[in-house]
Amino acid sequence: MKRVKVAAATLVSAVALVSCSTPTDTPQSDQGKSGGAAFEQADTFPQIQPNPEVEALLPAELKQSKKITIVLTAGAPPTSFISPDGKTSLGLNADIGRALARTMGVEPTLVSIPLDGIIPGLQSKKYDMAVASMSPSTERLEVLDMVAFTKGGSAIAVPAGNPKGLSSKTLCGLQVGVGVGSFQATTRLPKLSEEACTSQGQPAIKPVELPDQSQVLLALSSGRIDAVMADGPVLGYAQKTQDTKFEVLQDESSLTSTGGMAVVKGSELTPAVVKAMEVLHGLPEYNKIYEKWGMPGYALPGAELGQLKG
Repeated sequence: MKRVKVAAATLVSAVALVSCSTPTDTPQSDQGKSGGAAFEQADTFPQIQPNPEVEALLPAELKQSKKITIVLTAGAPPTSFISPDGKTSLGLNADIGRALARTMGVEPTLVSIPLDGIIPGLQSKKYDMAVASMSPSTERLEVLDMVAFTKGGSAIAVPAGNPKGLSSKTLCGLQVGVGVGSFQATTRLPKLSEEACTSQGQPAIKPVELPDQSQVLLALSSGRIDAVMADGPVLGYAQKTQDTKFEVLQDESSLTSTGGMAVVKGSELTPAVVKAMEVLHGLPEYNKIYEKWGMPGYALPGAELGQLKG
């Protein structure tokens, strides 16, 4: 499937803007509003106590330093975004990361970057782990250990009024925006294009990859693309909080996925992450985080806890 490339200058400047941010875990008192989106205060979860079983599983280096660096995706509210101060990571994934660190008894530093930089960052040991709602694709599981922590699903956004009468099954030959390196870009949209288009003798869907969801939605509002495919919670939150006018359509495949936090494959940290997630899932804070960000339907069922397999 042919991929439509965006203008180089636009892509480079957008990536530079996001990747320069190095947010920390410092809560901010003045959150306000930016771009029409409501921003919540960062929560450090002081009520969560370190769990001895989790602490015992930590690698020696983390036991000694009592610090962990967690990488998140940038520009995808309500799961992950940066506050107006330009340095504080907010969203569901940031809260999960902070709460998880509390169960480990370590101090987290949160860093938000574009999705396609996360795996290289983990492999280079720049970051200890990622909390980025990544689906467990075959390619990712070849280089990562992934631990389930959330549910996810795709949705389609079209201009307000849906003037072309589109659905998830009528995107053949059209330009559809996706985030670079996202599950939609690597897996969902190619499968949809094959199932609904090329296998039926129709032209393939033309993906337009952009650095983050805010850039994708901007392209939709400007008419550069016909539709957007992204995580359902991201589009639902943007529809409620941003000035961009669009409609969210049902993904008629009803595809759901399991999002995983990640460390490099074979990491000594993996057993501690698995246990920490089990502990956090049993605390009331886990479901409260989902309620806070308007995503109660995406909390992970207890039966699906554990390390993700291919």
